[in-house]
Amino acid sequence: MALFRKRPEAGELAEQAALRQKIYRVQAAAFLDTPDADLIVFLKENYPFLFAGDTGGAGEAGGEKAGDLKAFRVDYTSLFMLSGHPYEAALMDESGHLNSAATDRVTDFYRSCGFDPGRDSGGAKHTGLLAMDHLSVELEFLAHLAGEEEEAWRAGETGRAEEALGRAARFMDAHLLRWMPLFTAAAEEDAETDLYRGLSKWTREFALEDRKHIEKVLKAG
Repeated sequence: MALFRKRPEAGELAEQAALRQKIYRVQAAAFLDTPDADLIVFLKENYPFLFAGDTGGAGEAGGEKAGDLKAFRVDYTSLFMLSGHPYEAALMDESGHLNSAATDRVTDFYRSCGFDPGRDSGGAKHTGLLAMDHLSVELEFLAHLAGEEEEAWRAGETGRAEEALGRAARFMDAHLLRWMPLFTAAAEEDAETDLYRGLSKWTREFALEDRKHIEKVLKAG
């Protein structure tokens, strides 16, 4: 994102928030579960850089070759269900157990911001996960905050937009950025497919850049 000394106009910031919301939501969907053909087609059509070495075009066999889909599903299972576990507590709690004190701190943060992954506040799709500090939920939470920020900019409510940005910054500093970069770096190294190498790198780099963007917006106010 471009550097700026003076804060951009509210309309531009709203558009940026809308884009950030979309990207976080796509990343959340991609980490949520083993991929199906529809997800792969969507990613190939909209984010082709994730398939740098893939030769199967988005138009083949309904958008995805069966062999490719199987390889993606095997890679997802190996990376995020067998070798590693994309839950904050797995890396940040001394016990290494899910649904631990680290998980409680994450869910308390969600609730303080009016986000309940188990209900119809944007996270109901995550109810089948083992714990709510899964990477997919944390990314969905940032999408939720970016959506609130967008609404506030469009309504001319600068204070509410800044509050959403501040919440995102605090959550990233206290939670996501304390474990996700390490986790995705390991996944990028171990991945057998370009999809999960690319997704891991993109998710890490986007969040780090977004944290800088948030800081710039807040300081330029």
